[in-house]
Amino acid sequence: MLDIPTASPGGLALLAEENAALIENALDLMVVLDAEGFILRANAASRTLLGYQHDELIGKHYNDVVHPEQHDEASGIRDSLQNGHPQHPDIPIRVRRKDGQFILMSVSAHWSGSHRRIFLTARDVTAHHQAREALLRSEAALNSMLDSIGDAFFAIDSGWRLTYANQKAGDFVGVRVADAIGHPLLDIAPDLQHSPSLQRYRNAMETRQPATFETFWEPRQVWLEARVYPHADGISVYFHEITARREAEQALRKSEKRFRKLFNQAGDSIMIVDGALHIVAVNDQACARFGYSREEFIGMVATGVNNGFKEGPALLEALRAGHAQLLRTDKRCKDGTVFPAEVQISRFDDEGEEFFLAVIRDLSDRAEAERQLRESEQRFREVIEMTPAGYLLAGCDGALLDVNPALCTLSGYPREMLLALRLPELFICFPLASLDTGEDGPATVQGVEAVLRHRHGQPIHVLFNGSIKRDAAGRAISLTGLMTDITGRKAAESRLQELATHDTLTGLPNRALLGERVQQMLDDCPYGSSVAVMFLDLDRFKEVNDSFGHEMGDVLLCEVAARLRRVVRPTDIIARLGGDEFVVAAHCASGQPAAAVIADKLLDVLTAPVKVGGIDVIVGASIGISMYPGDAQTREALFQTADTAMYRAKNAGRNRYRLFEPEMTLATQARMALEVSLRPALAREEFELHYQPRYSLCPAAPGGTALYGMEALIRWNHPERGQVPPQQFIGIAEETGLINAIGRWVMEEACTRTRELMDACGRKVVVSVNVSARQLAQAGFAAEVCATLSRSGLPPDCLELELTESALIEDIDHTATMLRELKSLGIQVAVDDFGTGYSSLAYLRRFPIDVLKLDRSFVMQQDENVTTVDFVKAFVDMAHALGMAVVAEGVETAEVLAFLRSARCDQAQGYYLARPMPLARLRALVCSTEDAAAP
Repeated sequence: MLDIPTASPGGLALLAEENAALIENALDLMVVLDAEGFILRANAASRTLLGYQHDELIGKHYNDVVHPEQHDEASGIRDSLQNGHPQHPDIPIRVRRKDGQFILMSVSAHWSGSHRRIFLTARDVTAHHQAREALLRSEAALNSMLDSIGDAFFAIDSGWRLTYANQKAGDFVGVRVADAIGHPLLDIAPDLQHSPSLQRYRNAMETRQPATFETFWEPRQVWLEARVYPHADGISVYFHEITARREAEQALRKSEKRFRKLFNQAGDSIMIVDGALHIVAVNDQACARFGYSREEFIGMVATGVNNGFKEGPALLEALRAGHAQLLRTDKRCKDGTVFPAEVQISRFDDEGEEFFLAVIRDLSDRAEAERQLRESEQRFREVIEMTPAGYLLAGCDGALLDVNPALCTLSGYPREMLLALRLPELFICFPLASLDTGEDGPATVQGVEAVLRHRHGQPIHVLFNGSIKRDAAGRAISLTGLMTDITGRKAAESRLQELATHDTLTGLPNRALLGERVQQMLDDCPYGSSVAVMFLDLDRFKEVNDSFGHEMGDVLLCEVAARLRRVVRPTDIIARLGGDEFVVAAHCASGQPAAAVIADKLLDVLTAPVKVGGIDVIVGASIGISMYPGDAQTREALFQTADTAMYRAKNAGRNRYRLFEPEMTLATQARMALEVSLRPALAREEFELHYQPRYSLCPAAPGGTALYGMEALIRWNHPERGQVPPQQFIGIAEETGLINAIGRWVMEEACTRTRELMDACGRKVVVSVNVSARQLAQAGFAAEVCATLSRSGLPPDCLELELTESALIEDIDHTATMLRELKSLGIQVAVDDFGTGYSSLAYLRRFPIDVLKLDRSFVMQQDENVTTVDFVKAFVDMAHALGMAVVAEGVETAEVLAFLRSARCDQAQGYYLARPMPLARLRALVCSTEDAAAP
């Protein structure tokens, strides 16, 4: 109510002035409309909210500022105000500002019937509306995220009741989420009662500390990773299955083991460098290629092997940015030589420490090949420029419009005569249809053969590239063609057919032609006659190839082929299957006797010396013979049985032939059965070691001998076959790779038992252990031996490793490196069965050899020009001059022992001195020997 001063005329004027000021200074928009909706007045807020000046709004209809989509709604509100509903509060209306932007306003409207005016107040609620929509979107996004995240999620309150769970959590325990909300957690997932996860949840609830853990969920037999987060009224739990990850971690550990093996066996040089650019690891190839030992490499600055590379800082920056780098640069070896290399460098972290991995590929061969390729490409471009192809241009009617001189030369026509011809007159066979046939047929051909008619009538084969040009309507306009003469190539194709059926090195028929001709021989074989198929395998080809190189190996193969041609009949077939394998097929009217005669001839010519690299070499051969129709009735069966017989000949001592016998197949099957039994033999503890004593030839000792040590010999106690001799299973172990595991067991057992024997008898003995070529080829073999000595406690000088000559020359460089590693441990190295291969003291000088063990056949050989004693004595003197001791094997008589002593042989072993014996008998022998006889 108004007070008295205000009610006075002066007070009313003041009140009106104050009301006007209140309206003008109000933050909300205030507008007065007439009954038709035209703006009569507006307060100052219109400038702030809508951007209009006062006089710009006066006279406008409300539809001029209301969004067009709400015109009908605004008209309906106006009608409602004037027809019984005079007030409408909080109407959301989109209003257009002067700058054209629309804002959302909350409008309250009042109709005054007495004044016939509409009074509007409006407030800008755009920001409020946007914030509310953002909140709704955020809530929707959060719910969507919780349902779509990879983890299962649930939340419980302090009373352990479920307040939220996503679908993954419900599916995991097999419940419907909507039905589970509000229920106790243990009612929903009773299996938690017996799970260690429950205690983790309780701890988090009590301590209000988050926790992360892995656990095994018994009901589903899976591993889970869970994260627990306390909140104001309970905890939230995220969990997901990690079974695959744990399996992957196990696989990763296995992979890392394989990686370590591959690291050292990689063909490229590999270096690992720390953050200070010092080398921390290298593989064997890096040592071999750069000439540094592993010890020299370790700690060396990686840039020490670079040759003028200046991009260090930029390279490091790129690597640390996560970008692997592939570089072409030059590397410098220890001896100062330089080679081009491709280097792949990447960065990795190991427990927070920075490392770089560099894989260095020697590009010497590639660089040379690239140089030759560039020169070849240059020559090729020059040849192309100087040898243009024949060219023609024909119109839509097939008439020749243009030709080049090459086509004139190719066809024999002068230019003017060619331009008078049409395509059908020039070509006998043309690869494109006539030009006036529309779009039918191909419009372009590449490398298609065509036949050109020479002026003198002879056909000229050409390789044709052509294209038809068409207009917008698809009609042919012209034909452009290029062609090269391939008449010579057509002649060469017949030559290629010849090459496809013959060995390119020797000119002999290959496997394909052999099959055809043998089948023809079988088809033509008269009743009562026979066909012999002989598989021939050179006995020492691999040794020659490895010793003298592949080029000399090829020379040997060609000589073998020539000798075979000389001794077989024109009607017989000689073929080369590949490598050192040959096949001879011959008609044999008298059957096996005739085949034996042929085989003897073959062996005679192959045992004659062959000069390879200026040295006479005898290779010999193993021949397997199968007869048609007695041994097999089909070509395939003949090849198989001949192959079986050949392997029997090789196993029988080589340089001989064997006729196929049905028992050979049984023997092959038996060998396969033996291989199956051999695989689990080590795990079943079926092996044992026997020991053959070895004696020093000491004139001062009683009997002239003193026990020096023993050789460890493996025995296999087969559960069904009894004791299997080593010669029956060692070869199988070598072929299958089982020899590595068996060899490790022998080394471990021999060293351990020898240490126990020395402790029991109080004296030193040396144990000799045989090592196969496969074992020696292992990059970590020296480390294995060192670890075995450490575990057993055996002094290194009490271990002697025996290698065969073939094992030494398998990979001479690798063998020399490995033997130097073994010698650095203090181990003795012996060459076993010396005299059975390419015995050469010269090549032995490349290896750190301590002992030569002479094969008994070498000791007992006879020569009409020199006595065995003199021969062996001369050999022993040469070995002594090289600092090697000599041990004679296979001593079986007193006479042989005396002869060896006179030849100044150092040691001996054999049945005359002592047979192989089990450990118990060996202990009795060693402990009974006087200390003075110890080595």
